[in-house]
Amino acid sequence: VGKTTIMKHVHNRLLKEDKFKKLIWATVSQDFDVRRLQNDIASQLEKTLSDDKNTTIRAGELLEMLRKQGSFLLILDDVWSSFSFEDVGILEPTTDNGCKLVLTTRSAKVVREMDCKKVQVPYLLTDEAMQLFLSKVGQDMLPNPNLESIMKDVVCECGGLPLAFKVLG
Repeated sequence: VGKTTIMKHVHNRLLKEDKFKKLIWATVSQDFDVRRLQNDIASQLEKTLSDDKNTTIRAGELLEMLRKQGSFLLILDDVWSSFSFEDVGILEPTTDNGCKLVLTTRSAKVVREMDCKKVQVPYLLTDEAMQLFLSKVGQDMLPNPNLESIMKDVVCECGGLPLAFKVLG
């Protein structure tokens, strides 16, 4: 429903502010791998983790890197299944450390299991969906009455999901 796009806008807006010492973006994906996520986070801190060590030791090292970082915002995009922040080495955000964690997921189950606050992104309304679809297909298609009927059917089939309109457009 545009979760990643919304988070990109939030990320870019926060880059202009001095609210956090560091903004970290990591895409988790369906094929979740602890070591890859650890490496992604460490590289954005301009650090490296040893490939020789097991994930538990690496988690401790990453945790220490994040602690030393000061306030940060960590965006975990495209989370498909729950995992332990501790196992990865992600510092628990508290009011004292000024750190924040945001994750995007399609699954309410993941939100519950990871004990996160749910913020639901609504589907596009039909008019908004049609405008987005037309912006991808091209406004010059609209004068054709045959195409307009087909486009309305497509908009209904896509169920208000922006990514579907972008792909089909």
